[in-house]
Amino acid sequence: MSRKAPAVVAIALAVLGVVGVAARLDSPGDGSVVPLGWSALRPDGVVVEVPDPGGTILRTGDLVVGIDGRALNEGLGTVERPALGAALPYDVAGRTEQVTVTRPQIGPLAEQAWGNLVFVLTLAALAVALYVRRPEERSTGPLLVLAAGLLGSTAVVVAGLPVLSLALGGPQFWLFHLNAVGAYSIAWGALLAFSLTFTRDHPWGSRRTVGLAYAVPLAVMLALSLVAGLAESNPLRALAWIHTGETTVAGLSLVAAVISWVVCYRRTSAPMRGRLRWLGGGGVLTAVLGIVGWHLPQVVTGHPALPWGALGLSGLPFVAGIGVALRRHRLFDIERLANRSLVYASTVAVLVAGYALAVGLLASVLRLSGSVAAALAAAGAALALAPLRAAAQRAVDKMMYGDRHDPAGALDRLGTRLQAVLLPADVLPALVETVARSLRVPYAAIDLADGAGGFAVAAEHGPAKAAESIHTEPVHYQGQTVGRLRVSARGRDDPLDPVDLSLLGSLAQQAGPAVQAVRLHDDLVRSRAEVVASREDERRRLRRDLHDGLGPTLAAIGLKAGLAARGVPEDSAAHAALTEIATEATASLGDVRRLVEALRPPALDELGLVGAVRSRAATLAGEVTISVSGDGAPGPLPAAVETAAYRIAVEAMTNVVRHSGATKCVVGITLRPESVEVTVSDDGRGIDPAKAAGVGLRSMRERAAEVGGEVSIGSGTGGAGGTGGGTRVHAHLPITAV
Repeated sequence: MSRKAPAVVAIALAVLGVVGVAARLDSPGDGSVVPLGWSALRPDGVVVEVPDPGGTILRTGDLVVGIDGRALNEGLGTVERPALGAALPYDVAGRTEQVTVTRPQIGPLAEQAWGNLVFVLTLAALAVALYVRRPEERSTGPLLVLAAGLLGSTAVVVAGLPVLSLALGGPQFWLFHLNAVGAYSIAWGALLAFSLTFTRDHPWGSRRTVGLAYAVPLAVMLALSLVAGLAESNPLRALAWIHTGETTVAGLSLVAAVISWVVCYRRTSAPMRGRLRWLGGGGVLTAVLGIVGWHLPQVVTGHPALPWGALGLSGLPFVAGIGVALRRHRLFDIERLANRSLVYASTVAVLVAGYALAVGLLASVLRLSGSVAAALAAAGAALALAPLRAAAQRAVDKMMYGDRHDPAGALDRLGTRLQAVLLPADVLPALVETVARSLRVPYAAIDLADGAGGFAVAAEHGPAKAAESIHTEPVHYQGQTVGRLRVSARGRDDPLDPVDLSLLGSLAQQAGPAVQAVRLHDDLVRSRAEVVASREDERRRLRRDLHDGLGPTLAAIGLKAGLAARGVPEDSAAHAALTEIATEATASLGDVRRLVEALRPPALDELGLVGAVRSRAATLAGEVTISVSGDGAPGPLPAAVETAAYRIAVEAMTNVVRHSGATKCVVGITLRPESVEVTVSDDGRGIDPAKAAGVGLRSMRERAAEVGGEVSIGSGTGGAGGTGGGTRVHAHLPITAV
């Protein structure tokens, strides 16, 4: 369908409904209504309902067999149109009643079906608003057709089909069925199309499938109507088949829509699943209530389990699901429209419910007449309108816009949240999350100044938005710009208001000290990592110089002195001096070796990180089986990171052997471009929570902190022994920090 086609179809359906209601108001009536279903349309007559018992001699449950001497089962449209005020003889289950022909009374009918009217009017208002704002969205067109079809057909069904219309035939009879069957079928086809177009990546969302979804319910009802008309000589039974078939098509359409949503949910991308959860949840609840409370009992027993006027209330979860998807997942980005819609919808719903409850209580408890009770309830509703709307506006603003009208509360919550943060690395994520929730915006970020006029992203919350929808607020500390706070608009139709910007400025001012503290902490960590890196690089250089320079020199001196001593007499002074030189050179060489090993483990340079850990594990293994896994580094590791990883792994293995009582120990070393991960797990007795951390545990944490990393120590997961106990030490050592 083209973009304008849904609007044309919706207008046609709405006009058809208006014409049907007008025809009902212009046609003579008898105060009765024909229920739709095979239990009312019997082979010998029609069981009627009477919404206003005071307006006719007929009563609910009467079986009308004939009118004006013509049996209803012999043919429809066989009685001539009577004048208003005329009395027609009705054959009512063996007795004859003189029924006065009057104008239809819409009031009792509307009061009986107020729940249906609330649903179709709410859905229509939402559908029109969505289509006007986002006609390019595929799903707004089917939703508009669905709402128009339900609105027109429901209005005609609420106006009712009197049993007299079956005898008269004519425009009212045909317009009623064009709406109750034709427009109703188109609406269910639109529901199927809506379920296929709500997400762009629906596996069944092709144009051909959507076109079939529109056409199938209407085609089924046209075929059923044709078959019923040809196969049934009794017109009442033919109508019963048609209306029962329409109820069946409605129920099957609901089931098909639910299946479509389930398939889409299983195959769609993660960002869309949030929308589908709310929309699908509301749709499933609506389908279950409609099928269990109305469609299934109507088909099986001929009587709905719920009152007919409450059927529309079962559709409110579907509307609510769309509303929540609008608010929480920025569906179509019409936040401002959603705000107004939610305010007025909630106000009207509470007023209508309160009005109905007040009328019922006044009439039943105080025994007031219906008119007096209605007048008092209307007066109470008028008095409650303004405060109720104000309360609804505050509640919806809080839900959609957060704390922009309560800046003091927002600042207090931000301060409380920052005080509760334990680690410096969590400060900025907590800050942007609090800002996003306080303003109810989808995206917020904090950037830190780099001292050269640029900024680097430090923390983000939510999906990134287009640059034109981002507002930037500088963050100052003692007159110096230390960062900036970036916040997106809520949607294309809902930019940040001056009130939002004022609150954002207050939040940025409050965030200044926290941002500066994080900058100082990062500078400290970076400086310490640089110092440690420089120290370890210098140690590696010294070790290389000692190992490759001084060590071989001393060894050569000792060797030459020994050789020279052999060439002189043993009793000579030269022999004693040369022997002493050789001995001192050998002792000095031992000292150099001890210095080399203290500066840096030699195995690291000889075997690499994984090989050095594996070599040390072989010397520690005994009663404990130690297995080491890992790949060699693709390039040279920073000396500080390599040494820290080795020391942590060795300390953890030593603790396992000495204190754990384990039989198995698994060491894993993962080398990534940005970090080194060391994991040591055992199947021992684990760590006693009541026991204070020892020197070994503290040293591992200190070595990791020196290079900007961290160590976590906790219970094992059964990876080593399969028992679920033991201890697991995990070290994360970033390479970029050094």
